[in-house]
Amino acid sequence: MGFGGRVVVVSGGATGMGRATVELLLERGARVALIDWNEKEAQAAARSNQLQAYAADVSNETQVQAAFAAIDRDFGPIHALFSNAGVARVEALIHEESVQKWDEVIGINLRGTFLVVREAMKRFVAQNEPAAIVCTSSCVAKLAIPGGTNAYTASKGAIEALVRQVAVDYAPRRIRINAVAPGAIDTPLMWATVPEPEVAAMRETIDAEVPLGKIGQPADIARCVAYLLSDEAAYVTGATFLIDGGVGAKMVLSV
Repeated sequence: MGFGGRVVVVSGGATGMGRATVELLLERGARVALIDWNEKEAQAAARSNQLQAYAADVSNETQVQAAFAAIDRDFGPIHALFSNAGVARVEALIHEESVQKWDEVIGINLRGTFLVVREAMKRFVAQNEPAAIVCTSSCVAKLAIPGGTNAYTASKGAIEALVRQVAVDYAPRRIRINAVAPGAIDTPLMWATVPEPEVAAMRETIDAEVPLGKIGQPADIARCVAYLLSDEAAYVTGATFLIDGGVGAKMVLSV
């Protein structure tokens, strides 16, 4: 699954699953353009001459367009995209949900995915060559978790629907698009809404509930993303890969 100098754009690539994917792609010979809102973290990640970082809020159309224009200048044609940027926020049950919180999460997770995919797709169509996209969904797109993560859940379900639509529309052009749906993965985003005193106990709970017996690691996602972006997955499009250690296959009985 080598990339032989191909250019891959990764949004949300400064930390967590995005960072792990960037590192794996570099190991496999890709040149990587990293887009992240956190300019400090992004620049810290850009330690290789095969990697450059660009600061942008993916929910902002002007910033996304500017980032891709800079990538055009610095890298030339791009060949693949990992649309990974996303946020999780402390939410409430829907009768108490604020419009501000809803718009913020939907804006970054869903609008951001649309804007990044759109800019990449413009270039793929113009280049008229095979290309690949992977978008980050979540296990909550299919499996509800108590606690009122309304906007987050809605955004991830919509991303999977968008992936299916785009896959059908662009298959004749040999442009593939798939999604990864992580379960509990040990990243900053995983713990973003968990109070610090509760983290250790939640880790133990997750380890006990996951059939494979442990919380997932960013590298578990990175390997699947690299596969889907590679020629090894040339006949895979419109799919969502659930990477959750078996949680989605497990029946829970209340006795």
